[in-house]
Order: sequence, then structure tokens, then C-alpha cells
Amino acid sequence: MTKIKFRLALLTTLFTISTIISQELGLGAGVAVGTESSIDDDLSGKMALGVNVRGLYKITPKWGITSGATYFFSTAPEPLETTLYVFNFDGLYSFVKNPVIDFYGLVGFDVVYAKFEDTEDSNAYDDSQLSMELGLGIMSRIGLFFEAKAEGAIEQGQFTLGYIINL
Repeated sequence: MTKIKFRLALLTTLFTISTIISQELGLGAGVAVGTESSIDDDLSGKMALGVNVRGLYKITPKWGITSGATYFFSTAPEPLETTLYVFNFDGLYSFVKNPVIDFYGLVGFDVVYAKFEDTEDSNAYDDSQLSMELGLGIMSRIGLFFEAKAEGAIEQGQFTLGYIINL
């Protein structure tokens, strides 16, 4: 069931990106840091790096939508293994847009898929969760961007640095 949810979310993201034709359509990728994306030795959350792919569609110069997926290279103490994906679907509003930068706010929702496996007992548990997110971002005219988001599903901050190519 979770594979179906994962594939459905991935197909929805790709469909959203590929079917929209606009004056400002962009595809990008970046490196992400999640503040609670791994498990520490005392079973509390800790930071993890991830990779992010995304699409951006500007409806007007001020309003747009973005969607993306992040895979975190999460770790856990032995004998646990973890897998963590985050899918984001956001609306954005540009507070400042000039020839040099675009400063924007984000609000939307995220879908988190997590899988935990105990390698000694061969038990595996997976789950997905939907929640709200809120963030800020800045993008240069050459396509470099930085975003900071508060994600509700796993109660973490996510920071992403990347590059978007306008199509």
C-alpha cells in the first residue's frame, strides 16, 4: 500500500511539473538539510542531508506554485535502518521581485513517507503522513535559491540550497 502511495505522489509531482506550460516554468535540484531526519543513539532526532528535485510554475509575477521531492540520507543506530522521503506541494507569493532577487513566502502541505526496518528481527514498519508547512525563500535571477521551511509531519526545519533552470 505504501509503495502505491509513494508512486502516486511521485507521479502527481511529475505530472504537475510536465503538464503546465507557462512563461515562467522551472525545473531544479538542490541539497537539503533536515533537522530531525535521522535517529540518534538515544532515539531522538538528528540532522541529515538529502537531495531535492522540484518544479516551479509562476502563475503571475507575484504568485506561483511549486512541488518537489526530497530523499534524506537518514541514519539510525544498529540494528535499525531508515528510509525517508518528503513530497512538498506549495503556493508561493513574492514579497520582493526585482531584476536581481525574488524573496518569497511558501505555504502548503507535505507528505512524508518513512520506513523503519529492524535488521535483527526482520521486522519492517512504514507509514506516511500529511501535514502543513510554512517557509521563506530567496532566488537570484540566475537561478540559485535558498529555502527555509517548517515541516509539520516530522516536526523539523528543512533548509535547501539549489539551482532552478527556467524552461
